[in-house]
Amino acid sequence: MVHILRSVWEELGKDNQLGREFPPLTYTREDVDGLVLLEPAPRTVRGARDLLSVALQYGNAFGRGFQAVALKPADFFGDADVLYLMEDMATGEIRLSILWEWLQKRAKFTADDPATGVRAGDAFGAALFARLLAEEYEKLLRAGDRDVHDDSKATTLPIAREIVEAYVTHHVKPPWYIDLLNLNLDNHDVASAKVRIGAYIDAFERDGTRITENVDFVA
Repeated sequence: MVHILRSVWEELGKDNQLGREFPPLTYTREDVDGLVLLEPAPRTVRGARDLLSVALQYGNAFGRGFQAVALKPADFFGDADVLYLMEDMATGEIRLSILWEWLQKRAKFTADDPATGVRAGDAFGAALFARLLAEEYEKLLRAGDRDVHDDSKATTLPIAREIVEAYVTHHVKPPWYIDLLNLNLDNHDVASAKVRIGAYIDAFERDGTRITENVDFVA
């Protein structure tokens, strides 16, 4: 990569960007509207399924101690033509963030989906999200040990589902997916996970407090 980047710096003729001027921040009506803006882009049920499936798998993997892992949507398990791609905390965060944006801003699908009856122009609503979450979760429970470790299906996978559901469906967007995962690291009790997730969301919504300590690790 060095020979590629060197030419860029040589063209600029400077060691850094400290002297560069950036446009000032503005607080216009357009800026306000931008907070709820949905950029023009394809939105499909297939895409929602893929986002959900891999987000669930990443949460499950993190709970088992893997911070980076090769994954692909459950519908493509066993398909050698669809490659496993590396997922990490950043991509996991992006997946859930996209789903939150679609659901909370009632994004409209851009293509029909015969399997669910969704038509282009239909909004992504809570009922459809609940259906897709249940279906994608069930596929992971049925998956072979190669793709979803059997000993995770009654331990970390159910907690990953609770986290995904809480993150996407709450009207206030949680600040970090990683917080919810860290709070439940080494925890295999779903009831306890629900309490921790609820406390995190309540604290953030109440006064902006971000809980980051895992109670199991506090001395």
